[in-house]
Amino acid sequence: MHKLSISVFVLFVGAVFSASAQTPDTASLSGQVQDSSHAAVAHAAVSVTNQLTGLQRTAQTDDKGEFRLSGLPVAGSYIVESNKEGFAAAVLKSVTLAGGSSAQVTIILNVSAANESVTVEGSATDVRVDEPQLGDFLDAAEIDSTPLLNRRITFLPLLSAANRPAINQGDIFMNQDLFTTNGAGRRQTWFEVDGTNGNDSWGRQTIFTNIPKDAMEAMTVLTNGFSAEYGASTGSVVNIVTKSGSDKLHGDLLEVYRPSGPEAELSGFNSSNATSGNQITNDTLAQTSGSISGKLLKNDPTHFFLAGETSQQNRASPVTSPLAPGNFIGHYRDLLLFLRLDRQFSSKNNAFFRESDDGFYDTNPNGIVGGSSLATVARTFRRRTYTTEFGDTAILSPYTVNNLRVQFQLASPITEFDPAVYGTQFVVPIAGAATFTSGTSQSALLMNRQYGVDETMAMSLGKHQLRIGGTWTFAHTGGNSKEFGGPIYLGKFTYNTCSLTVAQCESPTYLNNIANVANYQQSYGNASYTVNDNLFGIFAQDDYRLSNRVVINLGLRYEGQTFTDSHTNFAPRVGIDYDVFGNGTTVLRAGFGIYYSQIVDNEEASYALTGPTGVFNYTATPGQVGFPSSIAAAPLPAFPAGAVPPLRNLYIRPGQSAYLNQFFPTSTLVGYPSKLLNPYSEQYTLSVEQKLARNTILSLDYVGTHTLHVLRPLDVDPPTSFIRTAQNQTRSAQAANCTRPYWIYWYQQNGTTCNTTTATNPQPPYSVIQSDVNDGYLHYDAFDVNLRESFGNKGALLVSYVWSHTLDNVDPDSTSQNPNDPNHVGQAEYGNALYDQRNRLVLSGFYTVPLKVRIGGIATLAGGLPYNLVTGTTNSGDTGATTDRPVINGAVIGRDTGRGMPVYYVDPFIEREFALFERVNLDLRAEAFNVLNHANFVSFNGTYGNLAAAPATLGTPNTGITAQLPARELQFEVKVSF
Repeated sequence: MHKLSISVFVLFVGAVFSASAQTPDTASLSGQVQDSSHAAVAHAAVSVTNQLTGLQRTAQTDDKGEFRLSGLPVAGSYIVESNKEGFAAAVLKSVTLAGGSSAQVTIILNVSAANESVTVEGSATDVRVDEPQLGDFLDAAEIDSTPLLNRRITFLPLLSAANRPAINQGDIFMNQDLFTTNGAGRRQTWFEVDGTNGNDSWGRQTIFTNIPKDAMEAMTVLTNGFSAEYGASTGSVVNIVTKSGSDKLHGDLLEVYRPSGPEAELSGFNSSNATSGNQITNDTLAQTSGSISGKLLKNDPTHFFLAGETSQQNRASPVTSPLAPGNFIGHYRDLLLFLRLDRQFSSKNNAFFRESDDGFYDTNPNGIVGGSSLATVARTFRRRTYTTEFGDTAILSPYTVNNLRVQFQLASPITEFDPAVYGTQFVVPIAGAATFTSGTSQSALLMNRQYGVDETMAMSLGKHQLRIGGTWTFAHTGGNSKEFGGPIYLGKFTYNTCSLTVAQCESPTYLNNIANVANYQQSYGNASYTVNDNLFGIFAQDDYRLSNRVVINLGLRYEGQTFTDSHTNFAPRVGIDYDVFGNGTTVLRAGFGIYYSQIVDNEEASYALTGPTGVFNYTATPGQVGFPSSIAAAPLPAFPAGAVPPLRNLYIRPGQSAYLNQFFPTSTLVGYPSKLLNPYSEQYTLSVEQKLARNTILSLDYVGTHTLHVLRPLDVDPPTSFIRTAQNQTRSAQAANCTRPYWIYWYQQNGTTCNTTTATNPQPPYSVIQSDVNDGYLHYDAFDVNLRESFGNKGALLVSYVWSHTLDNVDPDSTSQNPNDPNHVGQAEYGNALYDQRNRLVLSGFYTVPLKVRIGGIATLAGGLPYNLVTGTTNSGDTGATTDRPVINGAVIGRDTGRGMPVYYVDPFIEREFALFERVNLDLRAEAFNVLNHANFVSFNGTYGNLAAAPATLGTPNTGITAQLPARELQFEVKVSF
């Protein structure tokens, strides 16, 4: 066959994030066939062939010479061929597509023919002109080349400077990267895996089931302006497409080793003065992974891809207690399994099956053991998740594609904490030594099952590219307790200070003598709960090509969550894209959209465990009711008759007055909400994208976000405001309680007066009554600069910079959210967000230099993070509900006015591939993380105290893996592939 000799003109426009007739894990290819005079060629044949799987699709141009091929799997590259009688055939090779994208091509057919073909490299990284979405696309080569600590794919979004690590906001024991985007919280990232929900509805901490790095085909990280098919997120969208098998058999086996010898120690402590198990002194990793793919049977059109990964990580936490000094080795073990089957039933129908499994445990999560805490209080955290997905793509007509995804997700458990010594706890202060602690009954076991269906129908109707569809997830979560476990149902004995030898103080003789006990504590109440939550959304998106240069994007989404009380979550999306010169080199775009976020289902844990029928602790001293008669008598079978229940703090769900009124009149509360609402953000973007050279794209973007109805825990039975004008002004908890609205009501009903000095019985049963109140708001403004350069097969470069400023009156999804005064939570609390990192620059990429050596890595430079200044005491008397800030120059200072140190780290790599045999290669790779060993702190001591002058310790860095990024670590890889 004669091939086109010189005139194939290919213009890829909108190749990453436009969304005409495709879903997040498929793509479409459209365009026009012209002759040498640029006249349309009607009725020309167009075919695409996937070079990986052999999948073929065909189309014919219409009277305008236009064609469209939709629902194309993105794994592998494509050969695009066009021919018509009287013309030379045109062949385009190595055309790559991105998930959720549409590539547009113009093919010029010449009448003259020659016997050679022209190879045109297609790319998924050109200027896009069809949608206002902002973000970055990473293909398999970039993912494979990026140095990732523990090879965890959740670190990949950090290549975009718009995403910031959130380790100072909790949940470090997940051993994954959590991040914030556009001022949203760390639980607001939406993970989309092969076209369906990849989120954990219980906690939204990270991806539900982790994917091995070897199974990643592509990742698209959308940071703003995404279309109506995405929802339940005010942050970013991480769209993951997994690998498919090919016609040929491929496989690899990889060994990763991170030794302790070359690693540097974290700064600020050593093995003799460590105070916490998070202050680790040693971290090693051994990881084995592999994959194999090909055809399931020789003559069968079913392809398979099988991958697995096992990790063994050991962390040393120094125990400085003189009772048992030395290192406690925390063991992290993880097993990932992945299987995908793809089958093409016909030219109009293909389907896939995916199974992803992830099981891990950690024997020292979040550093429970370390410092003065002995191994006898250790708890093991376990999490095992399984995801099964079926996907079907049907070409209903040349202009209509239907995509169906059905999924079942099982977390068994989603959270489990098992004490190393399960039983009654013994706490013995030893004179001249330390405190000996043994045993605990603080455990947790929670299960989660999720069922999901996603369906999208995409249609091409003239100038309109329509998508309509819906998504539904049913999440069933149940179990007892919450993270780390709460209730001490088996009791805790705290002993008088022991003056004997250490051995005697720890002996059964001493421990079994009830006369040595100072007090006994036990939990009572219900810690079990179940949540049934339906999350659903329906959407319509129309990308209307007004002209060859202008595309109008109109979308509308409605979404709901039965766990909340919101029923009007309409989310319109609108955008415009202007191709300035009509050749795809300069594009102006603007967009506006409303985005709702999910309320995580584990909020129910707070309502259940801390509600009126939840858990409370009762403490008795010798001689009091509830003090056991002997050590063996613990735990007590029930709350002791005749005992006076302790004063309790409550955490109640909004909108439950009818139920709660049996315990106390909710009408006495201040601002108790009648509904639990989903937060939402109004996001707006304005950007310009310029093609500087054939493979160089520059984008300049303004991003603005205004978020409303942010959830905050708030004392809705607050004491009157305690106005402080100088340091060291305090009010007792009892005096504060006497001013609470419910207390005033209670004493009026009982005809007595509250004693502001000393608690007397009878008294009201509750002090702090907190609820989730949707009164938070946030403003985020950012200027983003992204430069992407492709060097073909040799490499790629991404430069990403963001200047931003985030102001809010409560930080979404963060810990320590109590205000200085619960009566004033508006402008008085409005200030820098905890993750208000003004400047962030990330350079990443790789390049093949002579001798086939590949070098590259990541360099990150960022400004310091804010921290809150506090007195360290409860000046207002509102114990458990306020975070009191110091008084400077006669007024309480604002939130998060401290500013930490700059952060920078360089993670280089070098690798070389060697040919061992025919089709068998050996790859050697070395990676360094934070090679310059810069101490990168993200948490600081904000305790100002109650004195006039700040202490010398104010602003000093906190230390440990929850407060600082890793010190220098070296990671080595050996891979054999065929």
